[in-house]
Amino acid sequence: MKYFTILFVLLFCSCNNYIDVADIRVLANEKTIFEIRGLVSGVVQDKGQLGGFYIQDARYFYKKSVFVNSSEQVSVGDEVLLNAIIIEKNNETQLDNVELIKILSHNHIINVEKISLPISDEQWEQLEGCLVEIEDNLKISDSYHFNKYGQLLLSKGELIQETELFDAQDDSLEIAHLTSEQEQNSIYVDDLSDLKFPQIDSLYVDPFKVVVGAKCSKIKGFVSQYNKTYKIRLVNDLIVEQSDPPNLIDLDSDLKIMNFNLYNLFNGNGKKEGFPSTRGAKSYDEYQLQLKKLASAIYAVDPDILAFMEIENDGEDEFSSIQQFCDYLNKYSQRQYEIAETNGLTGDYPIKTGIIYDASVVKTKHKAQYHNHPNFSRPSLSQRFIYNDSLEFILCANHFKSKGSRYAKGLDVDQKDGQASYNYKRTLQAKTLLNIIDSLYFDENIIVLGDFNAYSKEDPIQVLQSTNLHRLETVNHSYVYKGKNGSLDHVFVNDNFLNHINLVQTWNINSIYPSWINYSYNLADSSYIRSSDHNPMVIGVNGYVK
Repeated sequence: MKYFTILFVLLFCSCNNYIDVADIRVLANEKTIFEIRGLVSGVVQDKGQLGGFYIQDARYFYKKSVFVNSSEQVSVGDEVLLNAIIIEKNNETQLDNVELIKILSHNHIINVEKISLPISDEQWEQLEGCLVEIEDNLKISDSYHFNKYGQLLLSKGELIQETELFDAQDDSLEIAHLTSEQEQNSIYVDDLSDLKFPQIDSLYVDPFKVVVGAKCSKIKGFVSQYNKTYKIRLVNDLIVEQSDPPNLIDLDSDLKIMNFNLYNLFNGNGKKEGFPSTRGAKSYDEYQLQLKKLASAIYAVDPDILAFMEIENDGEDEFSSIQQFCDYLNKYSQRQYEIAETNGLTGDYPIKTGIIYDASVVKTKHKAQYHNHPNFSRPSLSQRFIYNDSLEFILCANHFKSKGSRYAKGLDVDQKDGQASYNYKRTLQAKTLLNIIDSLYFDENIIVLGDFNAYSKEDPIQVLQSTNLHRLETVNHSYVYKGKNGSLDHVFVNDNFLNHINLVQTWNINSIYPSWINYSYNLADSSYIRSSDHNPMVIGVNGYVK
């Protein structure tokens, strides 16, 4: 059938001695030079740009276009005739080995396809190379590749992790439907180059307006393809609405507890040296900016108790990261935080959980305890607190195994059910945690929190809720991954403690902001914006049930 089509096209074109753009795709990879006619719809030959131009079919009713690898001098609106080989480059049809024969005429009107999402991959394939304008107002969903490749992911609505809403085992059809729906309602946009690490401030949008959820319009450009990903190479600047920083709810509570992933807080050797560390800051100056950003978030919340993840596992002496972090917070605030001291057994993992508290507000009973069960990646940490000599409760901080696939074996390999790698291990960790709670803190007030690296409907969270632990619902998500938001950070309380909870809030100051404004980049400031990759959570506790 392919050869019949090629023969038909060649016979059809022989009358005119050329091929029109709409007829070239069936001839890709034939390694033959063809004579091709088209209208120049865009020129991208400036320094750093793609090095070519786009042509669309010169016939009025034919809506096909293609990219031409060429430095031949042409202008938008020119009708051209050229010799070229038709190739497939990273799944995109292009013209290569180009020799411009002649410019036939000038100043033609260029067709701009008006489109609206949702659009399937099959429809994007038909639009490849075309100049399009999206009529919808879209939202920024992901900025992860903006710094490195100049790309943003835009979508018609909010993108959500499927297992934030649906159970991986019982709702596989719903997960598949949502995945397809979200793919068809989103599209990458890119600049007109393939440069790595372009100048951010020279791209198509003010970098300080790049916030997940920000509304944008004036989306016009050429449809391109790289392997299986479609994108639009923008020909003009996006119009993006400025986003206001999220407000923090004023919790009317006796106690405030903050749950915060510190984004690998490492202090070198604790003597202003020893950088770069194995994780975290690469220099002492970066470390100081990291401290400022983290402290800004903590000062704004002003918690009585702070539970955190991802701090260096280097003990609790004067040179340790946890003690110097505590000292830093005390130096610039009215609080006098103390470390929840432990027996020092934290395993050999590079990071650990930690707890600090204001001793003028709450008292501790016994030392904090790391639970060094072999199922844990980072030992769970528990501390018994007493408030106002009346309310006694256990705070348990956790950091479950991440979703990364490195070294995964057996059941820990990604099972392609939406829960990623190490779901089996995280589920074991949840069961182990429940056993510890049942054996040590049965029928006591307990609040269990942390970074569980599992979304709300995934197995580990389901396990933790299968007993008398209640997961506290919040409005905002805590994390954004590949443009989809969800909650990896959770708070649970048991029946006894539930009536003491006033309010819980996920403060959306980190995950919606781009990674390239964190402490390690020159666009960073000392504010709490992007102080971590996870959003902090704030829990209000009342000493007496109202």
